[in-house]
Amino acid sequence: MPKKEKEVDPYKAKNLVIFKEEEESQSKTVDKYTFEKVDQEYKIRCKCDFSPFGSHFRYSIFIENQSLAPVTEMKIKIRFPEFLTLIRAFPPKISIPQMITDEQTNQINFDFDELNEKSNKQIHLHFSPNSLDKTGDIRTIVTYVNNKDTVRVIDSRPANITVDKIALEPKVVPSSFIREFSLQPGIKKVIKSMGIGIEHQVHSEIIYDILEQLFSIYNFQLVAKDVEKRILWYFGTESVIKEDILAIGQILSNKIEIIASSLNHYLLISFLTQISNDFKQFLILNGIINSEDKVHDLECKNCGVILAYFPQKSQTIECQNCNYEQTIW
Repeated sequence: MPKKEKEVDPYKAKNLVIFKEEEESQSKTVDKYTFEKVDQEYKIRCKCDFSPFGSHFRYSIFIENQSLAPVTEMKIKIRFPEFLTLIRAFPPKISIPQMITDEQTNQINFDFDELNEKSNKQIHLHFSPNSLDKTGDIRTIVTYVNNKDTVRVIDSRPANITVDKIALEPKVVPSSFIREFSLQPGIKKVIKSMGIGIEHQVHSEIIYDILEQLFSIYNFQLVAKDVEKRILWYFGTESVIKEDILAIGQILSNKIEIIASSLNHYLLISFLTQISNDFKQFLILNGIINSEDKVHDLECKNCGVILAYFPQKSQTIECQNCNYEQTIW
């Protein structure tokens, strides 16, 4: 509440109040005039980037207001092909909205009340391929109301996505080459970590045998194996693009992990998508699970780091990277 003023001549007080009102009114008029005169043409920009990220892809959307006035009623629409599954959004506080499906294309919408002057918004969407030998586009459409109360539209350039099937040839290398290959400049290493969510425990030797069968079907060359530690090392070359790939299968802390290294990140994503899909089918054929949803990815739901172990049912696990607590199954 305003402080109580000292007793003064009523006439002078009246003049004082009138003077202040006129000053505020004049200030508001100037502000409004300045706001309406702000040029926003070509000052609201949207940049999008689609690139490999770990065992999947990341689609980054960067919207910037370079003008000196805010824009309102911002709506962001992202359309992507059905062979991509949205698995995570960043910042984590952005909840993934319900998707709209239409003719082999999915769409998600984000709404923001306002984008202030000289500010920006950045969203990262993480997509995992659910099948191979597919091609499609991902694009973003942004609508907003500018300072002239006009609806404007920004349509990003579509990014083409191709997820190829792979065919491997065995390549004989000595076991000493594994370390040399892993340390060469430009090498990418990607991990697919999974847990089997069923009531009864499956013996690790059964899963180890399934991994060995799976790698042999892919025509890899066995380099080394450690039955006691449940680790397998394989090497091969993709027959079309002639890129080498090192693949490791291991069972650790109730996790089934496939670790792949190559100079070609797209090759790694295709390989891990293909082998993880086939692994689930092998588990079904061997009567271990009755549906693919019994196999759980062990990436942190908040930051994406691989979790330390596969927890028991309904048990929470804390991410060692971001300390986010989560329940896997």
